[in-house]
Amino acid sequence: MTRNGPHPDSVFTAIEVDNFIKICSNSVEGLQANSTDKRKILIMQFSLRVLYNAKASMFLIGNNDNGTVSCLMRSTFEFLCRGLWLNCCATDHQLNIFLKKDFLTQQKEVGEEGKTREMKLGNLAKEIDEKLAENGFPVELHYLFEINKKDFNSLTHGGLALLNKTFDGRNVTNSFHRLDVLRQSYFQLLMAAYATTSLLSAFEKYDEAEHIVEAFNPINETLVDLIAPENQVLA
Repeated sequence: MTRNGPHPDSVFTAIEVDNFIKICSNSVEGLQANSTDKRKILIMQFSLRVLYNAKASMFLIGNNDNGTVSCLMRSTFEFLCRGLWLNCCATDHQLNIFLKKDFLTQQKEVGEEGKTREMKLGNLAKEIDEKLAENGFPVELHYLFEINKKDFNSLTHGGLALLNKTFDGRNVTNSFHRLDVLRQSYFQLLMAAYATTSLLSAFEKYDEAEHIVEAFNPINETLVDLIAPENQVLA
């Protein structure tokens, strides 16, 4: 199969990757929202966190600091899911509860009984997929969560998902296997693409969002084979 993107061995220094991050950053500069438009403000905040984390992660990968990138994976994915859910899935009641209590409640309306528990990350991803699918978007955030949730949990609590990769049988190291590094890079760039296009779409900047997709496609074509089922983990 012919590949149009940068070769995997040079992806971290390839100009395509650097340009992609710059395109994402430039596309969202100057976006403004009225203080009463809570949904736009929230997706702006969460999407920018994803983008900044991805930008920082690519810098860290370039400096062989893969362990720190792994620790950012869970929080970056959660920023992405929370921002999308609050913008396109949450009811006004759920939105207000979050703003008042920093709590993503399952309770959709005031006074609803039996649903005071907090929304879990997997359920956020599933609702986002269902909502965006109604508009024809091929989103698979729930699938990504399901195949990575064990590692997500381990990374959150400082478990073996990270420690196993930073010991080579003799020495503790900050270096990862090449395949793991490429996989980290793919998911960080994928989350940056998700966040940027979602933010632009929320502001009805659909042409700019399409431009982000076009810019990401060559990178996707280069690295997507690395997330085959047998390889699909974030850490």
